[in-house]
Amino acid sequence: MSAAIHWLRRDLRFNDNPALSAARSAAGPEPVFSVYSLSDLDRLNRRQNAFVVSCLHELRAAAMRRDATVSLLRGDPAAALVSAARRLNASAVYCCRAYNASERQQASEVGRSLAAAGVELHAVDGNVIHQPEAVADRKRAAGEGYRVFPPFYEAWKSLPVPAASAQSWPTGRDAEMGPLPEAPDEAHAAALQGAGEAEARKALHSFAAGRVADYAVNAEYPARDGTSHLAEALRFGCVSARETYHAIVGRMVRSWTLAQERLSMELFVRRLALREFFIHLAFFANDLHEVELQQKMRTAPSCDDEERLEAWSSGRTGYPLVDAAMRQLRREGRVHRRAAIAAASFCCFDLGLGWRAGRDIWMGELTAADEALCDANWQMIAGVGTDQAAYPRIYNPQKQLRHFDAQAAYVRRYCSELSRLPTYAALAPWRLERQQQIELGFFTPGHYPRPIVEHETAARAALAAYKTHRNR
Repeated sequence: MSAAIHWLRRDLRFNDNPALSAARSAAGPEPVFSVYSLSDLDRLNRRQNAFVVSCLHELRAAAMRRDATVSLLRGDPAAALVSAARRLNASAVYCCRAYNASERQQASEVGRSLAAAGVELHAVDGNVIHQPEAVADRKRAAGEGYRVFPPFYEAWKSLPVPAASAQSWPTGRDAEMGPLPEAPDEAHAAALQGAGEAEARKALHSFAAGRVADYAVNAEYPARDGTSHLAEALRFGCVSARETYHAIVGRMVRSWTLAQERLSMELFVRRLALREFFIHLAFFANDLHEVELQQKMRTAPSCDDEERLEAWSSGRTGYPLVDAAMRQLRREGRVHRRAAIAAASFCCFDLGLGWRAGRDIWMGELTAADEALCDANWQMIAGVGTDQAAYPRIYNPQKQLRHFDAQAAYVRRYCSELSRLPTYAALAPWRLERQQQIELGFFTPGHYPRPIVEHETAARAALAAYKTHRNR
């Protein structure tokens, strides 16, 4: 029996970590060393880099309190892991399995290099509640996985969810663990909200004990603090999806939970399932990152207008909800789901920019950016992905604003030009008459741009183009 290595990937935690537990079980009395490949930081945007570095600082401190280490490997991950295995006398490497194409390819390359060196790579169930194959096995018709969410959700719900595993720790102390990257500074404060296992579990327990009971009422309104704040933690595995599920369901099944509260909790569980549906899609459609899921839409034309893209991405479209969403994204590295839907629809249909343009900005700015989720979400909004409706839903940004931010609290928060305007003006600043502009000291477009397109006209043209292409 020899030592084992636990390769940290999307499981930056010591609670409910199947790969670490498997390594501990296999190694027996021999040491288990946790390692992280710093080359993985190159795959991340700047906010994600700061988030992961903060997590690594916490993990190393936690391990050292147990007289163990978290080692940092530099260079090509395959070569670095082979070198570490030889240096630490390890005969096996354990990691959580990957689901999107790029990370699966990386694991394959690492596995081949390790095998050539006589070291086994074991990919253990990853950070999802149900593995893609387990859900796909519930399909009655032949084929690889589900392409529509409702039947996926029914199959997903029918599977039992194992209990979260106990806390586990690395046991090996590496004399050459390598220096940690410099800790993030205050400039990354927004990106670091919830970074690390301790903060993630605190956020989960706070949400489960309080806001989840009103999730159905508050989560759709951008100005309210009604969401879980767990997107980043789930993306990097600071808390497991399985532990998150049990924390919510454990509250749901209590006899004193009110029916309305139970509905809110069920809605959140459905959102967990939707996250896994997108991961499921990426697993079975290896080219999802670049190719539309709907074959008919793979040659659909899109606009390549740099001025429109710049106006949209910088939050200068003249539509307050769209602009507030993009400014929140730029400022905080996160964006409220409802506002994000309006902004994405505006990008694809009002501006005709194509889903890849928006997806790439999401990937570059979101702290929780995930290839599978960004690809599937953007394709669905654009009507080229999993949505099986005859035609896509085009969201009216003004109707969305009046419904979900009727008091303009969200748009005032992120569009500073609108912060001092009365509600009626903040909701539609271009409608102000000249005398009102003088009285309010607010002049468009000097203070805030007029709409760069007329929504109704743009939406009709986009829908007509979509129908023509799909029906040809």
